[in-house]
This record gives sequence, structure tokens and C-alpha cells, in this order.
Amino acid sequence: MKTAFKIFLLTVLLLFVFTDSYAQRERRRFTSDIHLGLNLAEMDIQGGNMYKEPKVGLQFGANLNFKVIRNFQIQTGLFVTKRGLRQHIIDKKVDQGANVMYVGDTLRVKTANYIQVPLCIGYELYLTKTFAFNINVGVYGAYGFKGKSTEEGFLTTHRDGAVITSTVTENETETFGLTRWRRFDYGGIAKVGFIYDIYTINFGYEYGMYNVADSGADMKNRNMTVSLGFRF
Repeated sequence: MKTAFKIFLLTVLLLFVFTDSYAQRERRRFTSDIHLGLNLAEMDIQGGNMYKEPKVGLQFGANLNFKVIRNFQIQTGLFVTKRGLRQHIIDKKVDQGANVMYVGDTLRVKTANYIQVPLCIGYELYLTKTFAFNINVGVYGAYGFKGKSTEEGFLTTHRDGAVITSTVTENETETFGLTRWRRFDYGGIAKVGFIYDIYTINFGYEYGMYNVADSGADMKNRNMTVSLGFRF
């Protein structure tokens, strides 16, 4: 057992020396990354998290990385990101006395476009001359500048297995405004990135802490991201 433990410690030490030798090399204090990626957005709705589906959106922007001490860095940037909410609601009601069934099928899609600024602290480590990974954790602030909300509803009446009536309703409004969504948002953000030469891939999660609903149940943004980019 002692021999195995010594071998384990020696292996860890050699790995540390190997990776640290790359970390000690002269690195640029400032770097910048350009990103283009996808969002999988949802909402945490107080008392109403049923019927949700991920809403796909785009994000693009750039960040600036500033090395503070060795591999530790501060990261900020500017992004345009599309989040929102998608709900598919199916509701069935049966009138036993009239032998009639009512089926409601509603699709709600709320699109919210934000300008977003993250501020993170992170750690970036080069494992080889050209391959590195980084972890960044921090906060974000966002401002909603544009958005549309659409709702399509279908109400179908069935009697004795046959459709006797069908009603279609459509509605479109602005996402942001009084009694709708507030424009400001803030929350926590965490990202993991990989770099090969000048190419990057990043995975992230955004956890909204602000109730964006101007009225009704509390609603907070939740968003998973994946993006590809270039480092300069």
C-alpha cells in the first residue's frame, strides 16, 4: 500500500512538473476571442415549470482575457444573445353529460434579444505548446433591446370520435414592456473552454437571478451555451 501511494504521489508530481513547465512559459498578457454559438434557453417559472421546451437561439460576440498572476485571468466581453421561452401546452377536458371532449393545443414562443456583458475570474492552463483549457466563473449583466412573443392556439371539439368544430387563434406582442418582461437581467455564469492553436470551443451555463416578469409569476433566465471561435 505504501509503495502504491508513493508511485501515485510521484506520478502526480511528474504530471504537475510537466504541465507547469508549459504554464511557466511566456504568455501574452492580453488575448481576445471571437465566438459564434448556440443557446438552449429555458425559464425557471415559479409554480409553472411544466410544458417547457428548450428554445434554440444564437449568440455571438467577443471577450477580452487579461492575465493577472501567471495562469489566473480576468475575462470580460460583449455579446449579443437570443434567449427566451418556449411552451407547448396540451389541455383536454371532457363533458361526460354531452359526450364531448375539448382539446386545447397552444404553442407559446417568447424571444428575447439581449446585449450582455460578463465579468469572470478564471484559470487557463496550457497542457502542450498548442493545447490549453480554461475555467471561468463570474457574473453577467444584460439589457433586452428587442423581442417578439407569439401564441398560436387550436381548440378542437370532439363528439363520438369525430371533430365537429376547430378554432384557431393567433396573437403577437412585444416581449418587453409594461406587464410583460423587464429589460434588465443579471445572474451567475460559468464556462469551460478548450483552445487548440487559434481555435476555441466553449461550453457555458447562465443562471439568472433577477425576476424578469413585470407581473405574474416570477420568471428567471436559464441558458446553456456552446460556441466555436478564434483567438487573437
